[in-house]
Amino acid sequence: MSERTHRLTLGPYVLTRELQASALAQRFLALHETDQSSHVAYRLGVLSRRADQRRFLAAVESLSGLDEPHILKIEQFALDQTDAAWVVTPFTGDADGVRTLDRLLRDKGGQLNAFEVEPAVTQVLQGVRHAHANARCNGPLALSDLLVDRHGRIVIELYGFRRALQGQSAMNAEVARDEIRSVAEIGYQLLTGLRAEEPIIPAGRLIKRLDPAWDDWFERAFDPTAGFDTADEALAALPSSITVPPRSRPIRAVRNVLELIRPGRAD
Repeated sequence: MSERTHRLTLGPYVLTRELQASALAQRFLALHETDQSSHVAYRLGVLSRRADQRRFLAAVESLSGLDEPHILKIEQFALDQTDAAWVVTPFTGDADGVRTLDRLLRDKGGQLNAFEVEPAVTQVLQGVRHAHANARCNGPLALSDLLVDRHGRIVIELYGFRRALQGQSAMNAEVARDEIRSVAEIGYQLLTGLRAEEPIIPAGRLIKRLDPAWDDWFERAFDPTAGFDTADEALAALPSSITVPPRSRPIRAVRNVLELIRPGRAD
């Protein structure tokens, strides 16, 4: 990293301001000096040991090939003069910075309706399906791992990096199942406002006129022996796949697209 007229730079990127940090890294809003596009530069910390640097480079090589609309794309990476590891991605946010799904949930009063929850769960599962098909997994996801972009689309932030930096980027069936279950836990919290902790109250008891297919889906997802083995299984069992043709349900119009999770790209 260098400093030009008191502005920190990372190659062609000028770091214009620090954003709220994620659990894994510091975030900086970055401007590409040539094309004037906005990005996020993630500082993952100083890697003073050669073994850690090699693990970082292997992680980037392993995960940068993931190319799916619901996985945040890795555009550039670097080790700076202080041996700090950096990753650059597109900027998904707005004037207030990046928006995580947990922040959106707070803004919405702690609960979303079913017509918003199912697209959100679908989009996360589509990203997970792509990663698993490429023999990569992240492990359990949290609300704070999910970004809501300017178009209301869910994007998984720095997918797989935590495990990859520990040298564990390869596919693991048990970890993959835990990851899929975590998506169901996220869906349950979005829908009910409660964490999916034992004893789990059926969502239908908490929400009037909820499609009973939701309770069936959560019951299977949370079953320790009969849970979903793959993202495709979880997608195929979602309420809209069972009760009505895809996309036939109306979605309430809102002024601010960031207030609504919109359906992802059809596969």
